[in-house]
Amino acid sequence: MADSPLPSPTDDDEGVSVAQPARKKSRKGAVSVDTRGVSAGTGSVCKLFVKRVESNYADPWRRRSQGSATGTGFLVEGKWIVTNAHVVHRAVSILVRATTGPPIKYSAKVLCVGVPCDLAVLEVSDPKFWEGKDSLKLSDQLPRLDDNATCVGFPMGGDNICVTRGVVSRIDVNDHGLLRIQIDAAINPGNSGGPVLGQHGLVVGVATSHLKNASNIGYIIPTSVLQQFLECCRSGYAYRGVASLGIARPQTLESTALRKALKLKENFTGGVRISAVWPLGPANDLLRIDDVLLAIDDVEIGQDATVPLRDNERIHFMHLVTRRLAGRDSAAVRVLREGEEIHLSIPLMPDRWLVPRYDNYDAAPEYVIVGGLVFVPLSRPWAETKRDERIRSLLVQKLGLPLPEEGKQAVILSKVLAHPCNVGYHSLGLVVLESFNSAPVHNLAQLAQAVAKSDAELLVFEFARTAGHGKDLVILNREECNQAEEEIRTQHLIASPCMVREDGLGEPRPLSDTATAAAAASSSSAASAPAASAMDTEEASKL
Repeated sequence: MADSPLPSPTDDDEGVSVAQPARKKSRKGAVSVDTRGVSAGTGSVCKLFVKRVESNYADPWRRRSQGSATGTGFLVEGKWIVTNAHVVHRAVSILVRATTGPPIKYSAKVLCVGVPCDLAVLEVSDPKFWEGKDSLKLSDQLPRLDDNATCVGFPMGGDNICVTRGVVSRIDVNDHGLLRIQIDAAINPGNSGGPVLGQHGLVVGVATSHLKNASNIGYIIPTSVLQQFLECCRSGYAYRGVASLGIARPQTLESTALRKALKLKENFTGGVRISAVWPLGPANDLLRIDDVLLAIDDVEIGQDATVPLRDNERIHFMHLVTRRLAGRDSAAVRVLREGEEIHLSIPLMPDRWLVPRYDNYDAAPEYVIVGGLVFVPLSRPWAETKRDERIRSLLVQKLGLPLPEEGKQAVILSKVLAHPCNVGYHSLGLVVLESFNSAPVHNLAQLAQAVAKSDAELLVFEFARTAGHGKDLVILNREECNQAEEEIRTQHLIASPCMVREDGLGEPRPLSDTATAAAAASSSSAASAPAASAMDTEEASKL
């Protein structure tokens, strides 16, 4: 998607003008650009005061205590405030104080949020906030290396607005393939969401993060990514995530022998080998392993997986994909298959992972408690609450795996809430659940339904160890577990024995009455059905 400047202000933007670089007259009356353009733009920056209640993945039946944070935002056309998604994540209250006008805090609400790109748009409904305010103009050009970059915001160390200056050090892509800019200006806690201005006062990016244990390495989101996100907000099109072809990291083709085996012409030096195609990805029926990706949108891909950016700069080819909108746009792809060139149009969608990565985007604090055993889906937010080498090993195994089938989750025994009904298993935890009563476990909601409908005397759980060999077996008495449930919940202030997402969307909820009734009906029909023969039972257990 080509970068485009924001539209001009409309009559609806009454009282809001675009902050232009300041101009002054020379002695001869000529108009020249004032180098104080950066200082003139500081009046369009505001401080955010956020109260948040974050999810508690360690004890998912409760939330964390209310916390406070501050951040930075800036005004753009349309009477919107731009900031980072992580600044307003799980916010229950957002107050905004502008740098111009009376020092009054106004209530704001989140209009749009994009967790993967770390951007959010806020709106303030009180018209008094916008009186006399200027909005910053976004640059439609990517800054060049060694260009000046000025971060404006409210970092730690004081209450007033702060300005830090540096230069553009590097332009590359992040782990998602999104364009990012590295600068050497200091970006500290509180700077997040603030504008980064070029030398003439135009916004060239949004401050987002800094590299820990390094000196003056900060990262900003370029305006091309911001404009893409704002386009979603204006059109009402829900931001779905970062666009992807649905393939694994391709293999570079610097080996002459490998290029010959893939039937590449000797006079052609580009291309990368497709190493895997995600089963639920948009290219599943279009691309194959060992296809050679030659070009995207008629831009040739080098053998090191880079494409020209400008002049002597190159960048990873995923930039050609992520500059488009997932769920709406397609990419024109040229591949080599068995020596024959093929032209394809591939719809772009976000990647979907077996291990969810972001709270309130693809992850949620789900849980199921059975006889004091606390089951949760494996996710990065949950793993970040643990400090255990077994979890590190588990993430190495599963973090980069694509979602193999709809609704699939890796279910983990997070811990055991000690009770006489589960004596012998109190120290067990951080193991992967493979089966319940000899049936494979597809996801947490399916486990909750299977437990609800079970009328077996014993509940049998089989776990794969996260480190080492062998499996762990947990067997509980169903009647004892049912009797202990209320006591365990009372001891730990647990409102519901399970909170799951049966449809995989939204916030976790108790198991629905429909699912519970279906489980009971299934259990009743199973009890009245003729007993299966030993051979039938044996064959069923093999499936």
